[in-house]
This record gives sequence, C-alpha cells and structure tokens, in this order.
Amino acid sequence: MVSRKLERLISPGKWIHNLSVLSLSILSAGIFFFVLSESVTYLIFRDKIKDYTSDVLVRSESLLVQAESVKTAAKSHLNIGDSPCTNENILHLRVVVWPYPLIKDVGYIIKGELACSALWGSLRPTLSLEHFDKKWPSREGLWLFGIKLMGDISVNGYLSEDIMVTISPFVFRRFETDMYSKNFSAVVGNSKHDRHYFNIGPDAPLLDRHDSVPLRFRVFRACSLHYDLCVTGGGYFTGIFSEHWSIQLLLATVSLLSGIMIYIIIMNRAELNSSLSARFVKALKNEALSLVYQPIYRIEDGRICGFEALLRWKDETLGNISPDVFIPLSEREGLQEDVTLFVIDHAIREFIHTAIQNEIFLSVNINPSDLDSEKFRDKLLGLISEYNIPYKTILLEITERQGGDFEGMKIHIDKYKNHGVRFAIDDFGTGYSNLNLVTALDVDEIKIDKSLTSAIGTESLRYDLLPGLHEMFRSIADKIVFEGVETQEQVNYLKTFWPQSYAQGWYYSRALPLEEARKLTIRELN
Repeated sequence: MVSRKLERLISPGKWIHNLSVLSLSILSAGIFFFVLSESVTYLIFRDKIKDYTSDVLVRSESLLVQAESVKTAAKSHLNIGDSPCTNENILHLRVVVWPYPLIKDVGYIIKGELACSALWGSLRPTLSLEHFDKKWPSREGLWLFGIKLMGDISVNGYLSEDIMVTISPFVFRRFETDMYSKNFSAVVGNSKHDRHYFNIGPDAPLLDRHDSVPLRFRVFRACSLHYDLCVTGGGYFTGIFSEHWSIQLLLATVSLLSGIMIYIIIMNRAELNSSLSARFVKALKNEALSLVYQPIYRIEDGRICGFEALLRWKDETLGNISPDVFIPLSEREGLQEDVTLFVIDHAIREFIHTAIQNEIFLSVNINPSDLDSEKFRDKLLGLISEYNIPYKTILLEITERQGGDFEGMKIHIDKYKNHGVRFAIDDFGTGYSNLNLVTALDVDEIKIDKSLTSAIGTESLRYDLLPGLHEMFRSIADKIVFEGVETQEQVNYLKTFWPQSYAQGWYYSRALPLEEARKLTIRELN
C-alpha cells in the first residue's frame, strides 16, 4: 500500500504539484510555529517583567518599613536632656540595626551634623551632611542620596527627628546579578514620575526617559498601595532567536514534521473527497438532508400524542443511506453537534406550528454532549423564544453511549426544564441507556428499545425480562414509550399490561414526510 502511494506521488504530472504542496505545508507550519513561539515567549517575558517589577516594589516597601522601624527604635531609647552619643546609646543603636538586613547603619544628628552611629561610634569631628547628590523630602522625613562620608565612601540615608538611617548598598544587588533578573532594569520613584530614588540595571536610563523607548524594549509599572512609591521595570524582548540553539533546532524540527503531517492530511483529504464521509459532510453543509416524522400513540385509546423527528439522507449517487450507517459516521467525523443543530432547527421550523395547534409534542434525538454546547443552547432557546413554544411541547431524547458524567447531565437538564423542555431516555435496554442513567436523571419519559418490544410473543431471554420491567416501572407506566411496535400480538400485550403507556412503530405508522405527517395529524385529531 505504501509503495503504491509513493508511485502516485512521483508519477509524471503530480510530483511538481505534490512538491509545491509539501513546500507550502512546511512553510505554513514554520510560520505558524514561529508566530506561536514568539507569542508564548513574549507572554513569558511579559510575566517575568511583571514579577521582576513587583519584586523590586516589594523590596522598596520593605526598605521604607525597615528604615522607619530603625528610626523609631533609635528614637525611643533617648531620654530628654541626655547626650545622644553615650556609649550606652551607641551600643543600643548596634542592637537596633542588627535585625534589619536592608539597613547598614543608624546614628544621631546634633545641630545638623552626624555625631555618632552604630557603625562608626562617636565621630570626632562630627560629619557635615551638606555634601550629597540629591535630596527628596517625604511625608515622614528627608531622603539624601550620595552622602559623602569620608574618602570614597558614599551612602544613601534617611533623616527624620534627628536620626539618620543609612541604607545598605546591597539593597537591590540581587536584581542586578541574579540569573532571573539580570537582563531587566528598574527605576524606583514616586507616583508622579518626577522623583527617581534608585536606578537598577544597565538600561535604567531608558526608563528614566519620558519619550518613546526602543521598539523591542518593554516596560511595566507597579505602584504601592501604602506609600507614594512606584517602580518602572523593563527589558529588551529578543524573542525565540535569543534562546539556546537546541530550542531553535526543536522548533525547526517540529515545523518540519508538522509540515509533513499537514501535507499527508491534505493528500489523504483529497483522496477522501469521493468517500462516504466526504459525501455526508457535503450533504450536511449543503443542507441536503431531510427529516421524517414518526407518530407516537397512547396505547389505551390509540390517540396521537406526538411525533419524533428522524434524520434521513438520500445521496444523489448512492441513493438512500441508512441511519445505522451515517449516524456512526457522523460520530467518527466529529459532526454530532452539527447534526443535532440541523435536526433541531429544521424540525422546529417545519413542524412546530402543527404541534402547537394540535397540542402534541415534538421529539428530537440529541447527544449528552449537546447539553453542554453553547451553540445548541442558543439555538434551542432562541427557537423557543422565536416561536413562543409552550411548556412541554419539546421533548429531547438522550442516548448515553459512553457512560458519562450523570451529575453534570442532570444540572444541564434542570436548566433546560426551566424553559419547559422535557427529556426522555432513549434505547433503554440496549446497555447504553441503563438503569443507572434512569435513576440518575430526572426525566419525563423512558423509551424502551425495539429489541425488547420485538421479544414479545417469543421464547427469548429478552421476553423473560418483560415481567421484571413491568414490576420496575409499573408506578410510572404513563412515562413509558415502546419503540418498534410492528405486530398485533405486541399491541395486544401492551394493551393488557401497559395501557397507560405509549408506542410507536410500523404497526401504527411508518416515519412520514412532513406533509403526510401534517395530514395524518389533522385527520386523526380534528
């Protein structure tokens, strides 16, 4: 089989076309994965900037808290009239500053000059605080930046109530050296952006600008909830090409393999154009399907109570295709929802006036997954509103083929019931719609599968199940519908044991085209 496909691929007249499709597939996959990788990389990069900026802000807030705490503790030890620079007080300052990692030193100011500190002890002579780079007043005190202590030593300090708190020069060191953050920069300032206290990282001057920044330079800003304090963080977004070569190689490999897969899918799809699946997809897309309507009768008096809408497909070439063929086909192709939407839309638009006028119900089959579909919900509720459909006119039949989330189904069913929709369990007795499903869901009808109905009058094991079925559902006989009723013997049995129940099948009527169903309704109910 593989060799035959290869022969077709390299046959004259096709290899150029196939090569073009292959090249386009690989190129498309490459572009897609490149855009996807760039997008993902950018989102990760953006989150890193946010985290980095937030971390700098947290560190800045901690610095303010520690500076104020040290100032308060240093102030509280002084007695009025005492000389601040006693040995006892200096010792106390050393004890005060010790627990705070963001604080380097704390000292007392006398007549505008630093007289002593925990680190330097008593200063002789005292140190003038007139030499500094910049100062910013704050609500509590004064911030001095670039204070010249002695020699080449320059520090940043916080002054308040004759106390000077010296900030550690390593407060923001990790934000410049850590692998995580070394490619980012930040500026710590006030909310008005007119005071810049600290510059962190190599690109801080870019953040200090009020005009535009480079194209690939990204900026994020975060502000404190407690202080007049904001941090602007940023960095260059270099994209996927800045990643390790192994990642780039992986991207290229994935793009190549994905392109080949796309090519194979395109080729296989071309071969499937004439297949049954392709024909059904086309028929569904072009609304070349139709509905028939099978009446449902009350067993006791033989009165029509409603109709079940059934999907039919007549292919232009192949003729009538059985639902036993195209329904599983639609499931394999993932078209269950589309099929349901088609049936619910056409059934209601075609037959709802007849149902309303004659006070009968309209029944439609759905999948459990449809209950969780927004498209289905919007379609059904929209039609109910559009046609002002009375309560209990619409009946949805559910067949659970995979087992499932009964609790989730019940929640959805209850929501639809608020809009007057009734529900039935279809194909009871097949193994799909079992007793667990019936007991888990609050349904209005239980439809007995035709395999049990056909056992009536036979000696099969299924016939032996019928007495137990009657005992089980005797109290809710008016909620039972027997499918596939075809013989007089079956009808006689049902009239004897299930007179309050309902039935449908060829004994009563085949599934009818729309106009015939309307005529039958008028003839029997009017």
